[in-house]
Amino acid sequence: MEDNSVAAIYNLINRSARFLVVVSRPVDPDCVGTGLSVRWWLEQQQKEARVACLFPIPETMQSFPDIHLMDLYKPDIFRLPDDHVIILVDGSSWMQFFGPAWPDIVRRLDRAKIINIDHHEPEDISASIPDCCLNRRTSSTAQLFFESLMEPSRIHPSSRVADYLYRALLYDTRNFRIEPYPGMYRFADALLRLGADHLSAVDTRFSPKEIDFLTWAIAHTEYLPILQTTLLAVSSSHARALAASLGAEWQDYDSLYKEVFLRQVAGYNYGLILIDNRDGTIKLSWRTRSCGSFCSIADVARRAGFRAGGHRNAGGGFYQGDFDEARTLLLASLRKSLQTANESQDDTGIA
Repeated sequence: MEDNSVAAIYNLINRSARFLVVVSRPVDPDCVGTGLSVRWWLEQQQKEARVACLFPIPETMQSFPDIHLMDLYKPDIFRLPDDHVIILVDGSSWMQFFGPAWPDIVRRLDRAKIINIDHHEPEDISASIPDCCLNRRTSSTAQLFFESLMEPSRIHPSSRVADYLYRALLYDTRNFRIEPYPGMYRFADALLRLGADHLSAVDTRFSPKEIDFLTWAIAHTEYLPILQTTLLAVSSSHARALAASLGAEWQDYDSLYKEVFLRQVAGYNYGLILIDNRDGTIKLSWRTRSCGSFCSIADVARRAGFRAGGHRNAGGGFYQGDFDEARTLLLASLRKSLQTANESQDDTGIA
């Protein structure tokens, strides 16, 4: 299946001259590093290529190498010339690339000229463009692009591009703290040999606003021991207060809370964040302990009426409707899943 997708992607690239590489939201090192690398790779093939984002670049990404090469577009006025091919990087749903306006935007696009490169669970994009959708579970979209497209093309990345890819890899593996994937360490070794700057990549400094959000979030976290779950429920009033103190893009400062808290509290295997977007949608993020067998929060959320995707142990989604309703349905679905899992263990004699 992957071989067929790779062949279709190469065919489209070979017969096209102009490309727009679009990165997903959340705007993070994997989508940006891979997007910049795809741009460079196309240019080495004498193609015209730009890399773009339809969302603001977070403060936390401003120091990423060559971030200034990203073009910013507004979703409501996004247009693309007919002779361009779009390459969607590091996302499996249309909303991740085009926001709530995605139905109108996608309706205007020629789906025969869209490529998707992603390592998350497949969603609506793969159903729409199966032939040119390259999707496989890897450590990062950066690894998938390198192994499936860049390496076979025998176009060797410069040290600068190796640095893009290495930062993408480190971010999505949380410096190799999550589950290992085949080829992950070989990929890292190849990038270091090509000149990736390890010391600069791991020299992480957190914005004071990330620290402020972490402090606020821990103070507002609910502990639900029966569900083995922590819950950060950001209501409409909370969202207004956070916007006033941290700025309109306050949601971009949650990564530290997610990584140092959500899956680190003893006895709590699930960490959930629910945010009232104040536009009729409720945003969900989650982290699950990587070590052990636990319920899939993506499945739990879908049964509660959410659109959800990502990875088994980390992902996100949206609910259309009321905040309290979303919370009630999500926790009820998790409770039912845990009960079913416990009953299954009892039936098989597993302690």
